[in-house]
Amino acid sequence: MIHIYRANAFGDVLWAEPVVRYLVSKNQYVNVITNYPEVFQNYPSPYLLLNKPIPKWKKNLLKALPFLGFSKRIIKLDMAYEKTPKIHVLKAYFKAADIKNESLSLPKIYLSEEEKKRLIPEKYVVLHIDKNPLNHRNIYGVNWKEVVKYIQGLGLKVIQISKNGDELYGEWYKTRDMREVMSLVYNASLFVGLDSGPSHIAGCFQIPSAIFFGSVNPEFRHLDNKNKIFLQQPCEYAGCYHEVISSRGKDCRLVGAEGIPKCSLHTTEHVLSALKQLSSQIEL
Repeated sequence: MIHIYRANAFGDVLWAEPVVRYLVSKNQYVNVITNYPEVFQNYPSPYLLLNKPIPKWKKNLLKALPFLGFSKRIIKLDMAYEKTPKIHVLKAYFKAADIKNESLSLPKIYLSEEEKKRLIPEKYVVLHIDKNPLNHRNIYGVNWKEVVKYIQGLGLKVIQISKNGDELYGEWYKTRDMREVMSLVYNASLFVGLDSGPSHIAGCFQIPSAIFFGSVNPEFRHLDNKNKIFLQQPCEYAGCYHEVISSRGKDCRLVGAEGIPKCSLHTTEHVLSALKQLSSQIEL
């Protein structure tokens, strides 16, 4: 039995899927310990087990098992890429799992036939622009009313996913869980939003996407720019997120943790230009 531990951050748990896929293909039993087991729902392998993280005292007890004669392999993916921040997240995971010479690939999501059904009859865009608590991963300077007007002019309905329903510019779609988000994105014609879990779902399904990055280097988050445009403004310290071993990145050297970083300060015209470039790939 191999135990893979990646507790939090939906997008990071999603990127653990290729590791799981590799191991179960070798007929290895894999127990994934995570707070997002829904990533692996409908997984087509009898070798996969799923569990939620356990209390600290039990975790300490498990650490003692090898000394008592019980064999146990634990692959800890928490902080795996944060400790090696200048490589792709999946490459860091392969390294932590001691998987060599395996090609990087997109995570796989397995939707049920029910989840694949369209719940919204019109063609639509999924908009995800909730404020990020870290200023260097936020979006500033965009007139979203103008962006939404342009998208609607393409004949697309604007569906906005939002945790609290703040700053709504489209119809608020109150998803109950990440499986509903997966279904919603799967049937979308376009995704526009932050570098976050929903953006990685869009990447898995190859949905045309405009994704906003601040200090994060998109090359370390996505495998390619197929069907995607990465929105990121120039800065003399570009990619500084990866300069430190941390789960929050580095505070902006120019404005600190409270101001507006150059890399995150976009213009409406820049966003509209990206959407025009993507329009030929959008199913209208």
